[in-house]
Amino acid sequence: MNKNIDRTQIVAAARGDVPMDLVIREVNLVNVFTAEIYVADIGIKEDRFAAIARYEDGKPQFYIEGERAVSAKGSYAMPGFIDAHVHIESTMMAPDMFARAVLRHGTTVAVIDPHEIANVMGAEGVKQIVKASQNLPVRVLTTIPSCVPAVQGIETAGAEFLADDIAELLDLPDVVGIAELMDYTGVIKQDQRMADIVHTGLEHQVLNEGHAPRVTGRDLHAYLAAGVHSEHESRGTAEIVEKLRAGMNIYIRESSVSKFADIAAQALQQLPHASNVQMCTDDIAPHDIIKNGQMNRVIRRCIEEGIPAALAIRYATLNGAMRFGLRDVGAIAAGYLADLVLVDSLETMEVTDVYVKGEQVVADGQVTKEIVSPTPLQLPNTVRIPELVEEDFMIKAPIENGKATIHTVEVTKIGITTLDTVEVDVVDGKVSKLPEDCIFISVTGRHGQNRKPFVAVMKNAGLREGAYATTMAHDSHNLVVAGKNPSDMLAAAEQIKASGGGLCLVKDGNTVATVELPLAGLMAPEPIEELAPKVENFAQKALEMGVKVGRRSPVMAFSSISLTVIPEVRVSDLGLVDVNKQEFISLFV
Repeated sequence: MNKNIDRTQIVAAARGDVPMDLVIREVNLVNVFTAEIYVADIGIKEDRFAAIARYEDGKPQFYIEGERAVSAKGSYAMPGFIDAHVHIESTMMAPDMFARAVLRHGTTVAVIDPHEIANVMGAEGVKQIVKASQNLPVRVLTTIPSCVPAVQGIETAGAEFLADDIAELLDLPDVVGIAELMDYTGVIKQDQRMADIVHTGLEHQVLNEGHAPRVTGRDLHAYLAAGVHSEHESRGTAEIVEKLRAGMNIYIRESSVSKFADIAAQALQQLPHASNVQMCTDDIAPHDIIKNGQMNRVIRRCIEEGIPAALAIRYATLNGAMRFGLRDVGAIAAGYLADLVLVDSLETMEVTDVYVKGEQVVADGQVTKEIVSPTPLQLPNTVRIPELVEEDFMIKAPIENGKATIHTVEVTKIGITTLDTVEVDVVDGKVSKLPEDCIFISVTGRHGQNRKPFVAVMKNAGLREGAYATTMAHDSHNLVVAGKNPSDMLAAAEQIKASGGGLCLVKDGNTVATVELPLAGLMAPEPIEELAPKVENFAQKALEMGVKVGRRSPVMAFSSISLTVIPEVRVSDLGLVDVNKQEFISLFV
C-alpha cells in the first residue's frame, strides 16, 4: 500500500484503538462548517485530525487518549489561514523569509501571484520563485501572471507574456490558476491577447483570477461571462453587493496599500448569507506585518467592523480552501490535514501556536523550525537605466517662456487618482518649479529601454520637500521618482541605481533613508527582523517629509502610480494614461 495514502493508524486512533500522537484539550474550537464556537478536545494522529470530541455538560463526548496532551483552556483553535492572493515580492522578502514571517501570524497556505518578478525577469523569474517556494512549512500555490506588462503599448516591462508563454508555465508545480486579469478592459472588449489568455485558463481547467475595480453593470457581466470569477479590488459597498449577487468571489483585502474590511462588512450586513467570500493581503510591507500581523489582521479588522468572528474565520479558511480546490485543508475535522492555529483572543487575533500537518512550527509566538528554501533565488542586478542629468527631471514645455496649463494626476482622500489641471511657469522652455500642492512624478524604464524619464505632475501627494524613489512600482517596476525639485530627484535615482533597486529618500542632496532590495529590485535576502526596522525608518522619514497618498502606507505611497489598470489616471514610462480608455493624455492642455 502507498504509505502516502495509508490512513490505517489515523482511523485506528479515531476508533480509540491506539492513542493519538497529540491531543489539544478543552480548547474553544471554531467550527467553520457551522460558524459555531464550542469547547472540544482535538486529536491528531500523524499529519491529520483524527477525532474531535465536543464538550457537553462540562465533559467531552468521548475521551481521546494521546501520547502527548496540551491543555489549551481559554484559547481558540482554528484552521490554518489561507491567503487567497498575495505577492511575495511586495513583502520585500525572499520566499523562505516570507514563509517564516507569515507562519507566525497563522498563515499556512498562500496563493501567490509572482507578477512583480515576472514583469522584471519574465518566465525565469517565475520559475525561480516557484522553485524557491517548494517544501516550505507554508504551502505556496502559484497563479501564473496574466498581465506582463499590465497593458501592451501603454507601458514597458522587462518581459511580455502571451497565451502560449502562460500555458507553458501552467505546468510548474502547485499552479492553481492564471493570476489577476488586470486588463479588465481587454477582457471585456475581448482584445485578442486577453481573450486568448482567459481561454488558456479555461482550456487547462485552472482558475482565472480577477481584478476589476469599479467594474459594474453590463461590463461586470461581460467580465464574468468571459470566465473570470474573483475580485479583490472593489472600492465601495454597493459594488461589493452587486458583485456578490452576480456570483463573483470577493476577497476581503486589508493590505499596506488598500484597506477594505469596513466596506466589505457593510456589504455583508445586506447579504449575511453570502458564501462567495474569501480573504487576502495582496501587498503588505514587512514592518506592517510585524506591527499588525498578516492574515490574522484581516480577520481582526473584519471582526472589528462587525462580522461575526466564526464567519470571518470561515472566510479566511474553509472558503479559501473551497475556492482553490483544497479538499483536505481549511477546517478542523476528522480526516483533514492538521493545520491548526491557537489564539488567546478573538479581539486581538494574536497567534500563540501554529501546527502544520500535526507538527508544531510556532510556539509562544516564535517560529521553532528552521526554514530555508531548497533553491534560493539567484538574481542579477536588474536596474538598468540610462545616464541621467537634472534636466531630465524637468518638464519640457511647448512654449519658451510664460504661463502654461498642464494636466495633473490628483489624488483623492481614499487614494483614487483623477485628472485635473494646474497653471505653471515656463522658463527657457522648461518647467522646473511647481505650485505648493504639486510635485513632479517621473517614471524611468529600468529594463534597458535606454529612454529618459517621462515626467508629469501630481497633486495632493503630500510630499513637501526632497525626493522619493522606488523600484517597487507596480506592475512593470520601472523606476518611479517623485520630488519637489530635479536636483534631489536625480540624487535619489542615482542612489537606487547604485543599490540595485529599492526605496530611497533624498533631501537637499543628502540621503535621508534607504531600503536596498538587490533581488530583482524587489526583495532583500534578510529575515523580517532585520528588514522591518529599515522599512519602518523609511516610512517614518517619508511621513516627516509629508508623504500621504490616500490610505496607503508611506512605504507604498507611490508604488501603484504607474499601475495602468487602476482608474482613473496613471503615469507610465511612456506617458500620462487614461486608464478607462487605455489611451494617452496630452501632458499640456
